[in-house]
Amino acid sequence: MEESEFGKGLVICLVKFAEHRHRWLSDKSLNEEMRLKHPELFSEDDAVEMHFNGASDHLYDIEVPTKWKNTKIGKKVGELRSHGLKMGHSFDRTITRTEADIGKAYDMCQEIAILIDKELGLEPQIGQW
Repeated sequence: MEESEFGKGLVICLVKFAEHRHRWLSDKSLNEEMRLKHPELFSEDDAVEMHFNGASDHLYDIEVPTKWKNTKIGKKVGELRSHGLKMGHSFDRTITRTEADIGKAYDMCQEIAILIDKELGLEPQIGQW
């Protein structure tokens, strides 16, 4: 069986996907500078698609345990996977990607993490950072 270079599993794929948020935040000023200098070549849509193209690679082999497939966790993972792949790999020119799509994806990722903690019997606290 061939191994994914981007990770496989549930939690590890969520973590690897979430790590890209820091990349978006660190590249944000560069993206804005590019959009200002070359608006005809580099739009917000381009920046968001490029971000999701890398981040959503971690969603191809995301797995949900059988016992969670038809639960809120399984459904949310499916929504995140669909959203991320659509934003980064669908090449659909009828949609306009915005920074709000990035926020939506990372909010979904956090929601899934909270649901997993609750399923494990924990009382998650998001914290300040």
